[in-house]
Amino acid sequence: MELAILFLILKISLLLLVVLWVSIGSIMFYRKRRIRKLHLIEDTFAEVVSNYLYPDKNNPVSLIEIQRLMRKIGIRESKMMNVQYLITLMIRTQRSILGKNHDRLKQLYTQIPPYRASISKVRAYGWYNKACGIREIYEMNQTQYLQEILPLRNHKNLYVRREAQIALVVFMGWDSLRFIPYLKQKITLWQQIKIVEKLYDLYKEPQVESLRRIYGSDKVFAKQLIMRIVRKYGLVSEIDYILSHLDHSNYEVREAAIYCLNSFKLNTQIEYIKSVFQKIPVVNQQRQLMDYIYQNSEIDLNFYMNLLRTSNDEIKLKSAEILWNNGYKENVQEFYLQQYSNSGVHAE
Repeated sequence: MELAILFLILKISLLLLVVLWVSIGSIMFYRKRRIRKLHLIEDTFAEVVSNYLYPDKNNPVSLIEIQRLMRKIGIRESKMMNVQYLITLMIRTQRSILGKNHDRLKQLYTQIPPYRASISKVRAYGWYNKACGIREIYEMNQTQYLQEILPLRNHKNLYVRREAQIALVVFMGWDSLRFIPYLKQKITLWQQIKIVEKLYDLYKEPQVESLRRIYGSDKVFAKQLIMRIVRKYGLVSEIDYILSHLDHSNYEVREAAIYCLNSFKLNTQIEYIKSVFQKIPVVNQQRQLMDYIYQNSEIDLNFYMNLLRTSNDEIKLKSAEILWNNGYKENVQEFYLQQYSNSGVHAE
């Protein structure tokens, strides 16, 4: 009896071992076949891009031939894994090519059918798929889906609305700024930077009128974004907008204004900056402005002497340091001697 059970266990073990080895063999065979297929797609796509960007005058490639070739290597609606791999190649290629060839790639991508793979992700329920789908759409310049992406600029998920806002910038350029005042969710600092960089990369020529249309927005993130655009494009004509927010009641707005101001070398507006200096309630921001005033103007003795009489010790020391290092040592000594005399301290 025990011997029969032992034989049964042995048979089952051998059967499991055979199944295991068959499974491993099948997986290896499939993997090898899949890798060969992916290499074929990659090589074919590279050849298509090369022939399209650098065509043979005697034998130019047509878009119909490209579509047929794509279908021949398995880029079909029924094989979405192949389509997704092609999308990945398309995005990677576009990111590595600049100039006129970058624009030509956009034309090519409109002719390679993605079989609605990306828009299917956008219509999916999960936020991750939505965000990935939106990124693929604007990377491949699929402008036909703009109307479906437009409502997602106010999506409750940060990553979905972030990609939707970038898509609007890519597709609409400066005209996309008109949606900024109507955004319900805050645009984070990282997102502001990405919007400005994407706008600058794709639309080098500034359209000041489009920017001025959103000057009336009272949203903090809108003000920050405007000032960062002014800074990135070096719009000296719009510097007054930055100056008007140096004494804003919101800390983040003042911080953005001071940060953007440092990209400009101003002379005529220095007196205005001095006039709003005392209205800034945060010492750290006052110190930043002091550095700007010092680097961009002549030493104003009255201005720094008045700062010596303020109640904040950091501002006093900073003012004394500037005067001391710029030939006004006696003025600083005289001021502090007067302070000691008034406090009843006398040196023998």
